[in-house]
Amino acid sequence: MTARSCPKQPVGGMAGERTVCERDGDAWYRAGGGRHEYALVEKVHVLKVSGDSTKVTQAVLRSALHSALHSAHRPSDTELAAVLPPA
Repeated sequence: MTARSCPKQPVGGMAGERTVCERDGDAWYRAGGGRHEYALVEKVHVLKVSGDSTKVTQAVLRSALHSALHSAHRPSDTELAAVLPPA
C-alpha cells in the first residue's frame, strides 16, 4: 500500500466508494463508505482493522491495530480448519 495505491483500494471491500487515505505514524488511516480502518504494511503483508465509522472511534481502531500486530501469527492447521470452508 502506497500513497498512490491506497485511495484505489476500497475500505472494507465497499466497491464504488471513495477512499480517503492519510499517514498516521507507521500506518495508513483510511475512510470511505461509512467505514474506516487502519492498515499497516509489514514486509509482504498488510494488517487491517476496520469498523463502522459511527460506532468505532479512530483511537479504538489504532489501539486494536497495535494489539493485533503483537498477536498476529501464521495460523496452525487447526486454526485454518476452523476458518476455511471445507475442501
